[in-house]
Amino acid sequence: MGFFKAAGVGKESDKAAQVLKSFIDKGKIPSEVVANSKGLAIFTGFRAGMYLAGAGGSGVVVARLPNGSWSPPSAFSVRSGSIGLVYGLDVYDCVCVLNTQAAIDAYTKPEVSLGGAVALAAGPIGGNANIKEIKPVWTYTKSRGLYGGLTVDGTVIKERPGANADFYGPNITTAQILSGEVKGQDGADKWPAGSKRLMEVLKVAEGKNADEMVLQEIGNEPTPGDLDE
Repeated sequence: MGFFKAAGVGKESDKAAQVLKSFIDKGKIPSEVVANSKGLAIFTGFRAGMYLAGAGGSGVVVARLPNGSWSPPSAFSVRSGSIGLVYGLDVYDCVCVLNTQAAIDAYTKPEVSLGGAVALAAGPIGGNANIKEIKPVWTYTKSRGLYGGLTVDGTVIKERPGANADFYGPNITTAQILSGEVKGQDGADKWPAGSKRLMEVLKVAEGKNADEMVLQEIGNEPTPGDLDE
């Protein structure tokens, strides 16, 4: 299954676009939550058996730049730790809404355990959600089409310097990517080819107008977190 095979930054961005769109289409993440966030980490994870043998996954993280736009994506891998699969399910999609600079900084480290460096909390859901109390990280999860009921505390996020280097160049760090220091020849932020879908879904997630033709390219196929088996 393509979602579980670690890919380059461009393909990881496309996978993330599909996952994020699946949450947005169901109205699970309020646009205000995304509009006020400092970053998003989007990934799909899995466990192979009862004792988490062969657990893993991959995704990307983007950060808010000072001008309000999004940084290019940085790729990471996932190692599922002591995740609480309330429904006993093996595959899940996750969107982490990063609300503090400390949460962003955690993703710039070579390896970080979710729930350790920064506190996690289930994110507010729906258009009338009460979001007065901001948590460092809000998590949104989906497994077999069921939203929530899954905690990702203990999940280990590991930087993928090789995947980032393949596109951004050698010796480029996640911190540089997320701060917008990586530029193309035209001086613009350097986004991977093929990642325009993620850029447009991010606009939708914030409640902004987006390119409908690009969004239609994503389609409405189920993501791994929607699958029954």
